Amino acid sequence: MKRRMMALLLAGVMGVGMMSGCGSSKSADSGKVVREESDEPIDVLNQDEKMKLSIVCLQGYTQPDSEMQKWMEDRYNLDIDIIALPGWSDATSKISLLMGDETQRPDIIWWWNMEADYTKWVDAGLLVDISPYMKKYTNMVDYYNSVDPGVMFYASGDNGIYRIPGDVAEPACETLWIRKDWLDNLGLAVPTTLDELEDCLYKFTFDDPDGNGVDDTYGWNGDGYDYRTFWPWIQGSGDGNGRMDFLRLEDGSYIYGPTTDDCKEWLGRVAKLYADGVIDPSIITDTDRDEEMANGGFGATYSWVSWNNPSSGTMQSFYASNPDAEWIPIDMVSGDNGNPQDEPATIAAWCYFGITNVCSDPERAYAIFDDMATPENWIHKKFGVEGRDYKDNGDGTYEIINPGDGAVNTEQNLGINLFQDLFARKDAANIANTEETTELFEKVKENSRDAYAKTIEKKNPDAYTVNNDLGTDIGDAMKEYTWGVIGGGKSLDDWDSYVDKINGLGLQDVLDELKEIHGKQVEDYQKYLEEYNK
Repeated sequence: MKRRMMALLLAGVMGVGMMSGCGSSKSADSGKVVREESDEPIDVLNQDEKMKLSIVCLQGYTQPDSEMQKWMEDRYNLDIDIIALPGWSDATSKISLLMGDETQRPDIIWWWNMEADYTKWVDAGLLVDISPYMKKYTNMVDYYNSVDPGVMFYASGDNGIYRIPGDVAEPACETLWIRKDWLDNLGLAVPTTLDELEDCLYKFTFDDPDGNGVDDTYGWNGDGYDYRTFWPWIQGSGDGNGRMDFLRLEDGSYIYGPTTDDCKEWLGRVAKLYADGVIDPSIITDTDRDEEMANGGFGATYSWVSWNNPSSGTMQSFYASNPDAEWIPIDMVSGDNGNPQDEPATIAAWCYFGITNVCSDPERAYAIFDDMATPENWIHKKFGVEGRDYKDNGDGTYEIINPGDGAVNTEQNLGINLFQDLFARKDAANIANTEETTELFEKVKENSRDAYAKTIEKKNPDAYTVNNDLGTDIGDAMKEYTWGVIGGGKSLDDWDSYVDKINGLGLQDVLDELKEIHGKQVEDYQKYLEEYNK
């Protein structure tokens, strides 16, 4: 049924895509490969002509001329040019510059959160319609359909498919973490309610949990300037509708979470914890959760399930300095509504990559990435050489010897985890996950479905013109006030004035647009799923 559904999806876009100037047939005098239309795939492992391929990437291994890069070059007869983005804060500017200059435009572009730019690239013919290739090379599509049929629904457009999902998160990928050694040192039980969690946090802060006689601990910390850090309070206050985004309720109505009473409640609780010195003050600045965890000094956080793996570089760094410590994942605590929920991830990919119009052979480029998506090839690219970089224990478990973020990988230029976000598997091929971690992923997934039911995903964010016109001002006013409340610079006594300000910025117009456009998308998605499940 998955193949049939993909065929239906492709049938709707290939008619236009095949006639587009972004197809795989290119003129010889432009230096592009000319291919006859055929339903047969090319043999990507036996291409006589060396192909130059420039690839943009951000995370993972980015040093040039690594062992892994040379493996790819030999396997596919390539000359690869890695274009490493400068970092999260400057990446989007660099991506825009690369796409705007034909002389610098890469063959493979990677991006995230650039919907308006993406629409312009498609309209200008800068991206290749890959829908014809998806019928012939199916490793990536088959995997994404196994994750959720919605992945390709959100990636597709009305007139073609111009982007490949780069990384699709697990349905939920974070959990509540706590220092078990601190609980034991203070004679505390694992908290099961929000009140009990707060009681632990106060004791972690003021009762010397590490026993060093120094006032140097905090109860809570996490990713700075990121509302996800406060998820236990968000989900546990009122009906859990105080999420920092727009939500769709069960009756089909739309609300703005940051103006709900639920939001006011969790802000008040968190602000008190911050004012009392229970939360690390760095939380209101743009810090990195992995760095904060590696540094230690706090007793609880809400963060990645993958930290449960022994190969986690973040946890290895922490334990190197704190060998007697013990972090454990625990169940989400229960709040007002008695329905504890983990934070759901989106079905749609959080990042994408595409083949640009300067690529000499788009079909070959797509086929290469599709071949790298097989479990065995992806394992090699992600984890390196068996026996040297990882060990198969023979019982379904694996030992990661040289992690992608480890010193050996860099010092020896192995290239493990090259092109990290240009397709990633979260299935059994992800051998870094222990059986316990796999079970933990499944548990937080099942424990996030009620929260996901309220989540809004936009297939075409650029179509929401009212939101795109008013949303920045609304979001800026929201962040200024809410982070001000958390940090103590603003008061909850001004809540009504804050809500009035948000309303005055056109909130109702945005909600009306959501009801119209997203409401129609919900109907389309239901039809899509009905076809998929036939």
